[in-house]
Amino acid sequence: MARFLLLWVHGPWIASTLMVLLAFRLLLAEDFSLHGHGWGLLGSAAICFSIGCVCKVSWVLAQLNRRRAAAEQQLEHLVLH
Repeated sequence: MARFLLLWVHGPWIASTLMVLLAFRLLLAEDFSLHGHGWGLLGSAAICFSIGCVCKVSWVLAQLNRRRAAAEQQLEHLVLH
């Protein structure tokens, strides 16, 4: 299950990368009417990147909390027995 959740952590960064590539393609197009869409995609890519950062921080904090709880449980087991 952890592997599946890892996709949710890296998914926003993957989407952000794809949007940046598409945005650059639109911004480099000779048709100036596409440039506005390119700038919009860059903004969306920045939002996806920041969501990815929040997901990664949440994932790391959850792992640290899980390890801390396991260590406390192990210490409690050693003290009681």
